[in-house]
Amino acid sequence: MLPASAALGLLIAFGVMAAKPNLGPRAWLVPAVLSILFFGLTVDVVAKAGPLGFWNEHLRGPWGAQIWCDLLLAAGTAVALLLPRARAVGMRPIPWMLAVLASGSIGLLAMTARCLFLEARAANAPKETA
Repeated sequence: MLPASAALGLLIAFGVMAAKPNLGPRAWLVPAVLSILFFGLTVDVVAKAGPLGFWNEHLRGPWGAQIWCDLLLAAGTAVALLLPRARAVGMRPIPWMLAVLASGSIGLLAMTARCLFLEARAANAPKETA
């Protein structure tokens, strides 16, 4: 049920992003809420299967290894694309990269939320006049 729900959510998100690419100054709330929800789900999974339970799934066969490589490539690509924006709003990259390495999508969603929040705050800041 969860994989199908996640796939449906991704399709809906793609549709929204295609129809309305600028969600406004509160767009950061979407990745923030997703990060919190996925963190909660992950805590439950870790409590039931242990902190390294995912590793056996990736070693189970060729599909597990392929999924592991796919996740690493997706996370690396996302961080590489997000880092210039994050640096532009004053975020330090190393702590965020460590968060992504340690938690995957949870850290990536939190990093995205923080970057969008800081961009919105900078856009709404009063402009100085000379």
